[in-house]
Amino acid sequence: MSEQPHDPPPTTPPAGPTPTPPPSAPPRSSSWLPRVLVAVVLIGLGGFLFWKLVGADLYEQVKEYQMAVQDRDLSAPVGYLGLNYRKEYNSRPPQFHLEEDGKKLLWASVGDGETPELYDVTDAQFDPMVLQGGFGRDSIPGVDYPIIQAPDGEIAQNIGDRNEVVGLVLESGPRAYPLGVLTKVEIINDVDGETPIAVVYARGPDTVRIYRRDVEGAAVTLGTTGYATDEKVPLFYDRKTKSLWLEEPDGSALTCVNGEYVGTRLPAHKSPERLTWGEWRGQYSDTDVVVGNDRSQPIPEE
Repeated sequence: MSEQPHDPPPTTPPAGPTPTPPPSAPPRSSSWLPRVLVAVVLIGLGGFLFWKLVGADLYEQVKEYQMAVQDRDLSAPVGYLGLNYRKEYNSRPPQFHLEEDGKKLLWASVGDGETPELYDVTDAQFDPMVLQGGFGRDSIPGVDYPIIQAPDGEIAQNIGDRNEVVGLVLESGPRAYPLGVLTKVEIINDVDGETPIAVVYARGPDTVRIYRRDVEGAAVTLGTTGYATDEKVPLFYDRKTKSLWLEEPDGSALTCVNGEYVGTRLPAHKSPERLTWGEWRGQYSDTDVVVGNDRSQPIPEE
């Protein structure tokens, strides 16, 4: 009888102690922290040394460059037209407060060269003795015929972005009056739609205000007298009657203080914005700007 195959007996592991697994590696979280701290300290120290050796000088150079650019922007000649002083500016008499036949008189201009023109200020509603200057009527060239350009105009494009302007939104659109013009002329005769207006600069308080300039429905053109008060507020006159006008301290009106229109008030018109040319153009890309006075036109008589 043939033998049947038998499965091999299962193998039995050799007797002995159970092997111990190798110990696990210690956590590494504590090993990188000192290296990071050292790196941060080294970077900080390197940055500090760079700043002390190089960075501070570079920063000062950049600041100086920025200031030089600003100064160049502010001082670059724009080439405004018709703002030069008139010939009469150097005709200031040695004495411009006079008394004659019981009247108080104020020198006005050289007149025909032989007989000077005088203001009779006997009944003036202000103290003429506070006036300074005396350079003569229209010696400071107020603007009677504004020259207006778009921002890309031949002259307007020379106005630096940091130059200060006074902005006004007129019925015809936004308009800028550069402070570089106003400080030279003190007054700009302009119009807002059908409303005649005067843009007035007072040097002492450093203010720019806008007034209507119509009396009983008729426009009056205002010019400079060559005088200002002891607070450097300019005295104006109207071309038709030669009456004298001063701003109210609160800016509410331009008031006639002597002459035919005495007591008449030209009320404030609109409140202008005072900002840089770049800021104004940023708000009103369709603005125009006053760049001078058309001196080819004669001084108005009214």
